[in-house]
Amino acid sequence: MIQAVAAHEALKKRRGIKSTGTGEEHWRTDFLGKRGDGGAIRNEPQAFLIEMHANESILPHFHEVDQFQVFVAGGGGLGRHAAGLLAVHYADHHTGYGPINAGPQGYSYFTLRAKSDPGAHYLHKPGYREALKPSPKRHGVAADIALSTEPVLMDRKDIAVEKLLQDLDNSDGLGASLIRMGPATAYTGPDPRAAGGQYYLVVNGSLKLATGSYPAWSTVFVPATDAPLAFTAGHKGLEALLLQFAKSAN
Repeated sequence: MIQAVAAHEALKKRRGIKSTGTGEEHWRTDFLGKRGDGGAIRNEPQAFLIEMHANESILPHFHEVDQFQVFVAGGGGLGRHAAGLLAVHYADHHTGYGPINAGPQGYSYFTLRAKSDPGAHYLHKPGYREALKPSPKRHGVAADIALSTEPVLMDRKDIAVEKLLQDLDNSDGLGASLIRMGPATAYTGPDPRAAGGQYYLVVNGSLKLATGSYPAWSTVFVPATDAPLAFTAGHKGLEALLLQFAKSAN
């Protein structure tokens, strides 16, 4: 079943939490699923927004499931990458990454998973090696993604699909792209049944479904058992990230 969550509804549930790695406080908003409880992997999507404090660091760690992260506000970096204002990060399950470093204006990012993760394994804590399992170890960042200004997006006549993270092996369905659409344009996405589930994350304009209109920072999850998603751009156009998991995703 497709699950669509409007940003303004989800952000009503923003709350302060403590990092399990450092104990530092930041903000979390759950869009789909809930915070991992240390139990087993759950076969349900998990999507949330983390809004870091100024100059906060999230230490290197790994997760038990594949995930995308999308950096959407503030500034900072991921490991050696200065990710910029809008960036997409992908990491296979059991693949270490980090640290995530926020700048003086903070740093905000979405984490998007097709399956719910029990919680992070931090590399500075005892026992992380015992939790490691074999993995393709794919890890990549598409940084400094440029969005259209409002008049340019409203003037767009065609549909553009720009591939991201092309250096990663996508033979199992893994992929990421940015879709740019002019006002009221209709589009049908690729077949999720050839992959392990998909997220559409609105980053500019709005996306329209039968259930309503979804503005920037809204998320739509399409499970691998569903037909391709058909949608329309809003009256100011649409730019959305399509993030597709591998068919054999953990």
